[in-house]
Amino acid sequence: MPNRALLAVLLLAAIVSTLAGCEQPSTASGPRLSCRFGSFDSGTLPGACWRPFGEESPFNRGVGSTPRLLPGSGAVVQRTAAFGPAFKFEGGVAGTRDDWGATIYFSRRRDPRYRIHCVKPWRHCEVEGMTVRIPARARPAAGGDGHMAVIDQARGWEYDFWQVRSKSRRGGRITVSYGGRTRIGRPGANGLGSNATAAHFAISAGVLRPPDLAAGRINHALLMIVPCTNGRYVWPASGPGVGRPCSEIGLPNDAAPALGQHFYVAMTEDEIDALRAPAWKKAVLRAMARYGMFVGDTGGGGAWGLRTESGTSYTSLGYGDPWVRLGERYGVPSWHSSTIGRTKYLFDFRGLVDWSSRLRVLHPCVARGRC
Repeated sequence: MPNRALLAVLLLAAIVSTLAGCEQPSTASGPRLSCRFGSFDSGTLPGACWRPFGEESPFNRGVGSTPRLLPGSGAVVQRTAAFGPAFKFEGGVAGTRDDWGATIYFSRRRDPRYRIHCVKPWRHCEVEGMTVRIPARARPAAGGDGHMAVIDQARGWEYDFWQVRSKSRRGGRITVSYGGRTRIGRPGANGLGSNATAAHFAISAGVLRPPDLAAGRINHALLMIVPCTNGRYVWPASGPGVGRPCSEIGLPNDAAPALGQHFYVAMTEDEIDALRAPAWKKAVLRAMARYGMFVGDTGGGGAWGLRTESGTSYTSLGYGDPWVRLGERYGVPSWHSSTIGRTKYLFDFRGLVDWSSRLRVLHPCVARGRC
């Protein structure tokens, strides 16, 4: 007869795995969730337990208990907080012009082959002319950035596209404004050196995904978007681009954050637990405290924000929009938008904490692990 203690341990492990967002079966409204790179396709997508890059990636390094701050951290925080009243994002916008997230897909050998063509007349587009397999139903986020990532699990590459302009369902050519690629699923893969975001981060790096929020556990840094930068970049961002300098929109560059700047929230676990706030908001705050946020792009409506995964990653594959399900589950404010003809859900972090007193800017050596 099997050992009862062993059976109990195995049963507990299975329960914990399911609660953590791993190996969950598919449902009528959502895909199966897994942790294992190489298993993902249109029927099985990553759960919250999957981390896109290696432990040495700056997105996966913890901040630590007494991290080294950037000289002048306070001034940069005050300038960033003055951009606007913290951040919010909307659910229910998949497939509409209000969708400024990013889609993420996982290709398999049976998917159609596409040859990449970049049309922006900038310096050499590293993925120009390359061939990649892409799921036939894959689509970019419908907002102006048109961001889309395609992860080739067999070869260990993430292909990142900015402004996908045309893509058929049958293969052939995919036309994009610009793009790049970076290693993933391999030793040393760090999420850097791609070319579809201003900082050259991989699109999947730092993105807030629905399974993360559903599980209440975000085990990586987040990607931060600011209205403008000080005209410089710092590691882990790479140049020569610096995003949109504040001077381009009639504002001073002084004390604005640099592209690649590493922010974190100076709060303890006990302080976060004590907040009178929903658990899903605390989950995001914990990620900000444990791993921080990297400035990876510029834009937005005047305040700083976070990059989220577009619900189109799911709706294009025939599933329901997970941001809608989470909005209903958490009872967030909602309203009918006449501009897109559907209900929007507001995930609002404004006023959660006093950001001007809780944010800090870290020295780049923290993310390198070499302070």
